[in-house]
Amino acid sequence: MLFTKQMGRWAVVVMVGAVLVAAAGLIPAAAQAAPFDVKRLVVCKDIQDREPVEISDRFSSDTTKVYAFLEAVDIPADTEVDFVWHHSGNEMVRVTVPVRQSGRWRTWANKNLYGLTGSWRVEVQDADGAVIGAVEFEVK
Repeated sequence: MLFTKQMGRWAVVVMVGAVLVAAAGLIPAAAQAAPFDVKRLVVCKDIQDREPVEISDRFSSDTTKVYAFLEAVDIPADTEVDFVWHHSGNEMVRVTVPVRQSGRWRTWANKNLYGLTGSWRVEVQDADGAVIGAVEFEVK
C-alpha cells in the first residue's frame, strides 16, 4: 500500500485527537508509583511490641477484634494511608493513619467484628485512593 498525502493527514488528525483526549483526562494517565514499598500486610488477633500476634486468614466467630498490620519501607516523604475494611463487598469503615518518612514504618488499624461472619478484605489506600496493598480473611 502506498502512503499518500491524504493518509498522512489522517494520521496527524488521529494523533492530535489522541493527545487532546488524553489531555482532557478521558484516558487514564500512567499509574503513579506507590508512595512506598509494602514489606508486610497481614491480619492478626493482636499487636505486641509493634509486631503482629496470631497472624491468620481465618478467625472464629467469637473473635471480637482483628488488626490489620502494615510494614512499609523506603518511604521518601510523610504521607497518610487509609485502612479500608470491607465485609462481604461492603465498605464498613475507613481509618486514616500517618506514615512518616523513613526506611521503615510499622502501623496498624483494628476493627471490632460484632459477630459478622463471612468474607472480609482490608485495603491500604494512598492519599489518592489507589490500592497499594490488600489482605483478605474469613470469619466463621
